Amino acid sequence: MNILVIRGGALGDFIVTLPTLRLLRQRWPDARIGLLGYPRLAEIALQRYYLDDVRSVNHGPLSAFFTPRAVLDPDWMDYVGGFDLVLSYFYDPDQLFVINLQRCNPGRIVTCASRVPDTFREPAARHFARVVEPLGLELGSDASSELFPSPGDVAAASAFLTGLQPGTRLVAIHPGSGSETKNWPAQAWAELGRRLVKAKPEVTLLLIEGEADAAPAQFLLEAWKDLPLLRARWLPLPILVALLGETVLLLGHDSGVTHLAAAARRDLSVIALFGPSDPAVWAPPRPGVRVLRKYPGLHGLPVEDVFQAAVAAL
Repeated sequence: MNILVIRGGALGDFIVTLPTLRLLRQRWPDARIGLLGYPRLAEIALQRYYLDDVRSVNHGPLSAFFTPRAVLDPDWMDYVGGFDLVLSYFYDPDQLFVINLQRCNPGRIVTCASRVPDTFREPAARHFARVVEPLGLELGSDASSELFPSPGDVAAASAFLTGLQPGTRLVAIHPGSGSETKNWPAQAWAELGRRLVKAKPEVTLLLIEGEADAAPAQFLLEAWKDLPLLRARWLPLPILVALLGETVLLLGHDSGVTHLAAAARRDLSVIALFGPSDPAVWAPPRPGVRVLRKYPGLHGLPVEDVFQAAVAAL
């Protein structure tokens, strides 16, 4: 059985699709499951239970699949035609992409809307799992995601933590997200970090910094320069997963990193700060994840509320 999953989107979008990949792997444990998507994001699942291979969507000849009556690249036609089942989440309002996929003669094509409907009030993973319902697969009661770092990932995370004192409790903080409107002010994060270390001297802060987090991360590096602090800057995602597995708490926003942490270890405490987005849809759906929400924006969320939640989690 050869299965192709076509999935774009950001990190969080990919992680909430993992329960669907889990259903496929459980139903066809020996299948070859490939992904057409973003290799940098898919690396957390590649040769780590879910995926066997990945192709990038950022490939010029693939654009012809969105054009009517296009001349399709023979290599891409052979690639798509080699799958018994193709599951696509691509935005395709005119069905041009599906029509061109059909020209490649794969075994079966099933599609799912790339966006969660505005009226949907369940975890996003349940929406994306609808794509496998025609195959007789259902998500059941567990809509959470889980990741399986490799021994090499774990070794790299251990090397990153070399020199950490015994008894240290790592508290990870990710001050960014995909949108500035979803972020708590950097000044609030700065105060929270100082209060946590003062209240819990065994705590070392782990500042997680992605490519879009430079401004708040730089602010916090200066604000916390006299605190016990590690900086996880632009780490490969599989190593970050393993590193999050060594923490006792993650504080973040409605972001891919928050989903990454919730999937890294099932008993990891996660505090997710939500503003305009709906936590019923976008918060990781597993025990141990606590949501603090201030609608419509996080600027009014008191530091005291987050501090008390963090202390309780610790």
